Amino acid sequence: MPIKPPPFSERDLVHARNIARSWKLFDQLSPAEIEIVVRAIAQGIAEGRISGLEIAQGSY
Repeated sequence: MPIKPPPFSERDLVHARNIARSWKLFDQLSPAEIEIVVRAIAQGIAEGRISGLEIAQGSY
C-alpha cells in the first residue's frame, strides 16, 4: 500500500517559499524545479507538524 503524503496548507507553501528564497541554489533552477522543491519543503513542514501533534498527544 503506497504511503500518502500529508496534505499541506497554503501557509506551509508560504513558509516553504520563504525558505527557498534564502537558498542561493535557487538562482540556478528553473521555476518548475523551484516549485517541486517548494512543495517538497511544504510536505516536510506538514509531516513535522503531524508528528509533533502525535508526540504531544502521546500517540506515537
